[in-house]
Amino acid sequence: MRLIKILFATLLIASLPVTMALAAAPPRTVLLVGDSLSSAHRIPVESGWVQRLQDRLKLASATPPVIINASRAGKSMADALAELPGLLAAHHPDAVILELGGNDAFLGASEAQLHRDLVRLIDMARDAGARVAVLGFEIPPKLDHAHCGARLSAVYRQVAGEQNVVLLPSLMAGVSDQPSLLLDDGVHPTAAAGERMLDNAWSTLKPFLLD
Repeated sequence: MRLIKILFATLLIASLPVTMALAAAPPRTVLLVGDSLSSAHRIPVESGWVQRLQDRLKLASATPPVIINASRAGKSMADALAELPGLLAAHHPDAVILELGGNDAFLGASEAQLHRDLVRLIDMARDAGARVAVLGFEIPPKLDHAHCGARLSAVYRQVAGEQNVVLLPSLMAGVSDQPSLLLDDGVHPTAAAGERMLDNAWSTLKPFLLD
């Protein structure tokens, strides 16, 4: 009996590196759920930062993950909560990237509501077995009505800390304050801004998607 126990323990220990390696394996399918910042709004799809991310991943890895871009202009976290179950069931992603919150903040969502909905999205993705990263949006001062930007930034930081998820504070850093990189609405990025946005995201997403 003692010999059997020793053999079982040896086999269990020997299997741990394999189990840990599988758990840490890079994702093969990535679901990106975002709004107009990620949907190539009014610009060619190939110029958007998401397609540029896919292209860069192909250069960086012989087996890059496939990105499924489920972003849409105007999408709120409430919209995403309704859509995410179907997306998870259809694509079975290994990782989910959430680029949401700006529309909710613009529409006056409270800090409590922003926090609740973002946590629910993270929980939903994790319950489906996916890792989660959050890409934030720092609302420019000229568009920051009733301090909605401060509420949104606070929620990103708080939720990332509480839920231990990867966070990029602002996908639009160095873009929102450059009129030449914005469309005529003064909010959305031009085709020329795609590379800057990808550079912003790359240091956060590269280890998340490839390591």
